[in-house]
Amino acid sequence: MATLIQRQFVALSIITAFLFIVTGVMAMHGNRVMIASSAVQQAAARVSSLAMLKWMGQEIPALTETVQASTERGANSVSGFLFQVATGIQPGDLRSLLGRELPGMLTADDARFVVAGKDSTLADLYVEYPAYPHQVIDAAPSGDSGETAADDAQPKPEENKAAPLPNPTTGGKKIVYVYNTHNRESWYSETKPVGTSVDHPQRNISLVGKRLAEALNEKGIGTEFNAEDIYQKLLDKKLDYALSYAESLRAVKAATERNRELHYFFDLHRDTAPRSKTTATINGKTYARVLLVIGKRNKNYEKNEQFATELHHLMEKMYPGLSRGVMEKGAKTDHGEYNQSISPGSLLMEIGGTSNTLQESLNTAEALADVFAEYYWQAEKVGKPLTGEPAKR
Repeated sequence: MATLIQRQFVALSIITAFLFIVTGVMAMHGNRVMIASSAVQQAAARVSSLAMLKWMGQEIPALTETVQASTERGANSVSGFLFQVATGIQPGDLRSLLGRELPGMLTADDARFVVAGKDSTLADLYVEYPAYPHQVIDAAPSGDSGETAADDAQPKPEENKAAPLPNPTTGGKKIVYVYNTHNRESWYSETKPVGTSVDHPQRNISLVGKRLAEALNEKGIGTEFNAEDIYQKLLDKKLDYALSYAESLRAVKAATERNRELHYFFDLHRDTAPRSKTTATINGKTYARVLLVIGKRNKNYEKNEQFATELHHLMEKMYPGLSRGVMEKGAKTDHGEYNQSISPGSLLMEIGGTSNTLQESLNTAEALADVFAEYYWQAEKVGKPLTGEPAKR
């Protein structure tokens, strides 16, 4: 008996020493292998209270006598839970096996329309990640410059026209911040796809963000535009594409530290839905439609959702059919927070899709400026602007 105990002690000592050495080597080389808090949260979220009571009931029989736990085979078992955490596949749910391959299959559980726009369905929505996240795409644009077209579209001053009344202004204060987390998202008309990615280093959604900022400034609403190449920053730091929001958050936080007057934060993206769903013709002009996305991992997301809903209704009044609606998304479908906890005036805007054009998206930027200006000045008149200060993080 003593010999067996001695052998077990020696074995445990060797294992402990081995783990100690491995941990020390990893620490000296600067490795940062860790389980992200989001992964822990997702794992904990998968454990139902009934399953927990059932497991505890194996040690405390009174629990199983007073609470009727689920007996579905595989759903609440320890092995089923561990298999789901390790693979992301839920035993007994075929959607969890195929959901990453079939668009729209997973969105039903973790996303919903708060306000649905015309022809908007969950089946149109899915998460797009580039197949080659570290590849720089240098494809030349196939069409004419969207900027030139935008310049040509500017109305020319007419002679003998009465001078318009001066627009109200924010008095030099910058209150809006426009940026692009996935700043290289582009269109088929501007670049060639590589795998599932339709990206371009220059001809991309950042041009739309820039135009939105310009249009807001023209309307007297002080706006700052972040022209940083978030994608290039990830490449320089050798970070994964999935950390795009963490990188863009650095820019947002830096902006709030420089200017505490910022209350509205618009993150512009390009969606992947088909053109039939992302295009609207209003008064003979073609626009890329807008989907407003709210992240439910922000504990105060209801305020952002209320703001988005008000913009949606105003957009429908001023530009009928331009809005695709307001959607909630959680951690299962995508990032789930989108830096929106920084302020109740934070929104993610999906503008058009891969089959739209730069010019259509620029048209939408100008329409969005009209809508937001109307919203803001109405709020100022009634003395109820969105005044929540950016959250300290």
